Amino acid sequence: MENIWYDSEVYNGRGTKSEFSETETHYGPENKRECPCDTCPMNLECLNNATECSAMRNWCSSGNYADKDLMRLVRGVA
Repeated sequence: MENIWYDSEVYNGRGTKSEFSETETHYGPENKRECPCDTCPMNLECLNNATECSAMRNWCSSGNYADKDLMRLVRGVA
């Protein structure tokens, strides 16, 4: 009998009976507010220069931002 080796991690455990038979998908934090860029007057400027403000960085990580952070600490996107 021949055994065929395969890397089950590449297949995310598919094809084997294990406790990790389903892939869990995490879509990030649930947003408490709408995207700060939707109403920002610097929207097109940030888009063209590939920059973001403190409000956008906070919103991406936690789903919320302070109004005082709009258009503050603008820097290039990492």
